[in-house]
Amino acid sequence: MHRQGFIGLDVAKDTFTAAFLVVDALSGVIQQSHVETFSYDRPGWQRFLATWDTFQADFGWVGLEASGPYSALLEAHLFRLHRPHVSLHRLSPLQVRDFARARSRRRAKTDRLDACTIALFLRQQLTVQALPAPLQDHTPLRALAHLDPHRAQKRTRTQNQIRQLLHFLFPELERADPRFPKALRALLRHFPSAHAIAQASLPDLQALLPSRHTPDLEALQALARASFGLHDPIRAQTLPLLLERWAFLETLRARCFAALQQAARAHHPQAWRLLRAIPGIGPRLAALFLALTGPLDRFPDRKALIAYAGLDITLHPSGRLAGRCRLSKRGDPLLRHVLYLIATALKRYTRRFAQAFAYYRHQGRAVRETLVILSRKALGMLYHLLRHQVPFQDLPQPAPV
Repeated sequence: MHRQGFIGLDVAKDTFTAAFLVVDALSGVIQQSHVETFSYDRPGWQRFLATWDTFQADFGWVGLEASGPYSALLEAHLFRLHRPHVSLHRLSPLQVRDFARARSRRRAKTDRLDACTIALFLRQQLTVQALPAPLQDHTPLRALAHLDPHRAQKRTRTQNQIRQLLHFLFPELERADPRFPKALRALLRHFPSAHAIAQASLPDLQALLPSRHTPDLEALQALARASFGLHDPIRAQTLPLLLERWAFLETLRARCFAALQQAARAHHPQAWRLLRAIPGIGPRLAALFLALTGPLDRFPDRKALIAYAGLDITLHPSGRLAGRCRLSKRGDPLLRHVLYLIATALKRYTRRFAQAFAYYRHQGRAVRETLVILSRKALGMLYHLLRHQVPFQDLPQPAPV
């Protein structure tokens, strides 16, 4: 390999700028360089490929900063090129920024300068063997997994708004049943205050509810007649709208989970089977784990996966000062949350993790700290099981005395 090609891409909303560098692999001398801005559409993409073909290199590296939805489309097109001897990398904007500051203290910043900086950063990282892993096409599953917590947050926000309204319209009911079962929600859609429930007839209330879910309506009316709440027409009109939003969000979340589960099973059938065979890991946790980690063969070892999840330990010693050991917490916080839930389930349903939990608690560790430790252990175990395609084996039951 004598000629190395580096392409740095700076992505904007409507355009992207590419910096092409061709470097002699032996001397390190830049033989060719070119910077050009292309429109973010099909003609611009074809012109970019035509420009790329004018540079001859034995191996090429393409890098672009992670910039959310704007870079996702370009990443997908690059990934689907399937060009031999081309490696695609998503770079950290913080690392690229620090590299630019180390090269020069000038504050000039343009798309052309940024593209050149990315290309030079690729070359420098290759020299010190610090390039990130090549990009793989598992981003759509990850994006689908992130829809689930967003729906949960919106549902929680809607529930809090409903409780605030009921605190004014029917405070006794909000205190008596804060979970709001479906039967109660159906009733509040038509009678959204204590005043409305007290004035309604029993047949009208019974007609709204299925027989097997009917609460004690007489006691409910007695509670409504003695309620401290007030009837406000505006608040009474707002409550049914919030209840409809709650029902819509539940339906949407169920559809999102069904799509995620189907996609995870289709993309990772063997891993899905092994995960579902582990006691305590249900379809929701299995689908989220597979969507957030992607193919595990892209990690060279379990330590790389643990660092990807942000569960690796960071040390800051200096001289005689030992410093504190902390989790790096890099990467996706949703993945760490899923691993925390997996550790909680394994502690409950397997003897292996139940004994580990008891051991760390006996050492004086707090419950939350112990579950974080078990999250790290669970991730290492899952990496071993899925990479080597072996089923989970729990500790045997103790022999009866």
